[in-house]
Amino acid sequence: MTDDKIDNVLADLTREREAIEAEIDTMIGAMAAAPADARATGEWAEHGAATKRYLELTERLGEVEQAIIDLSRQRAASGPPPSVH
Repeated sequence: MTDDKIDNVLADLTREREAIEAEIDTMIGAMAAAPADARATGEWAEHGAATKRYLELTERLGEVEQAIIDLSRQRAASGPPPSVH
């Protein structure tokens, strides 16, 4: 993969990571605002829709972060960009 391609993919992954983190933060706020009984039996219960979505997001966030690490290492290993002289 060329350095330009890596840079483009890294930019896409960074945007995705930011979007996932924002959604997770929103979900955490919603959960914190929900009454305790709603968290125990509603969408935040063990198998509730919000809990499932939260787990999906955190799993995807881990995948995106690992991809960013891997591509950053690949980009670093390719060395500095050539100088224009």
